[in-house]
Amino acid sequence: MKTITEFTLCLTLLTATPWLKAQVLLSGPMVGHTTSTSARIWIETDRPATVRVNYWLEPRVQYRVSLREPMVKGFAEGRTAQTAPHTGVVELTGLKPGWLVYYELELDGVPVRPATPQVFSLFPEPDESGEPREFSVAFASCMFPARVPVQPIWRQVALHRPDALLLIGDNNYMANNPEAYETSEEVVSYAMARYHRYLRDLPDLRSLIATTPTYGIWDDHDFGPNNSDRTFRWRELTLALFKKYYPNPSAGLPDVPGIFTSFKIGDAEFFLLDDRYYRDPNEAPDRKTMLGAGQLNWLKQAVKGSTAVFKVIVNGGTLLVDRHGSGEYWAAFGQERDEFLAWLAENNITGVLFAAGDWHVGTLNRLFRPQDPYPFYELLTSNAGVSLPSPNETGQTHYRFHQYVGTEYLGFNFGLLRFSGPRGNRRVSLQIIDNEGRPRIQLVLNERDLTRNWSGQ
Repeated sequence: MKTITEFTLCLTLLTATPWLKAQVLLSGPMVGHTTSTSARIWIETDRPATVRVNYWLEPRVQYRVSLREPMVKGFAEGRTAQTAPHTGVVELTGLKPGWLVYYELELDGVPVRPATPQVFSLFPEPDESGEPREFSVAFASCMFPARVPVQPIWRQVALHRPDALLLIGDNNYMANNPEAYETSEEVVSYAMARYHRYLRDLPDLRSLIATTPTYGIWDDHDFGPNNSDRTFRWRELTLALFKKYYPNPSAGLPDVPGIFTSFKIGDAEFFLLDDRYYRDPNEAPDRKTMLGAGQLNWLKQAVKGSTAVFKVIVNGGTLLVDRHGSGEYWAAFGQERDEFLAWLAENNITGVLFAAGDWHVGTLNRLFRPQDPYPFYELLTSNAGVSLPSPNETGQTHYRFHQYVGTEYLGFNFGLLRFSGPRGNRRVSLQIIDNEGRPRIQLVLNERDLTRNWSGQ
């Protein structure tokens, strides 16, 4: 009887004392900003925890580098936040360019059983002769986990094995109506955090972000209500929470808040924009800015200083569509869009491409006017999971755009940019791919096609 009593007492203490319980991994892991020698691993726990990432490195056969070198083992540590949500990032540094990184987690010294394979590749560097590698970047928008909790598109993204994944807006859908936010900060914060977490519960996406360096930006539905802008009551709160859930390389500038940032992979640099924090209201009669002066100045400096062959400007909504006077189009915000395109021409900025989301279709837009130095292309992907496919899978030239390439694809889709070719003759393939892996829209551009010496076709 004494033994049973002691056992019961111990069991009571274990269940009643929170600090004796094992920490719980609520979300993640997610591979964040990565370079050729470093990576960020993001997680969320139920309480503050010390996080240890144990890893080992293995040469990647595809890059044929250092194949005779032995594996390397290491670890790195960090902590999740003291206050909810308890998110955190562990920095892995001093790694080997292009190698595979296998990793496992410990929370307060207790191993966490992986729910999915945990391995990813570091970004490649040029080969021994200085030739750039082939690599690809996938991007998607408009998921809405609550409406479509099983989304087949992520399995296709994984099968294409991109080197990086961009979640470019409407990644999760927060409450649609402004009235829903007329409550306390506690309630809004609680709900916003869980919208972010539930996105990461999508089964195939959970595996993808654990094995692929992932970057994120927002559009209206993951910033706040539908068509939300700088007047949103909780914009500081939503900014703070977004930064907790996306391990990007940076978020804004010390004196210019926001989520805009950039990163480089191979000879392509990606400039990720914030189209909500500074946006004038759509109904304002004198709306003039979507990006804000500080962010626009950052973008110009970053693009002008870039040495990349391809400069990809990424936004939650379209940047090129020319429909003045209405709708959420950059062209409808005064002269900001046209002045930026003119600035590109004046400064002879080459290699600029655009990527966007939001429309619930896949499209390839093209803008070329007499004053433009070369045609500007925008690969727009949307409907990763938000809308059920239409019985008519393709549409005609979109009535909102007069220089349209191909037809619209209305089914589930994602975008893929694949960079290849020798130095001086690099190519980028632009594709919209459906949930069965079929390219629905595609175009291949040579680096010369994004200069004043373009072929003229």
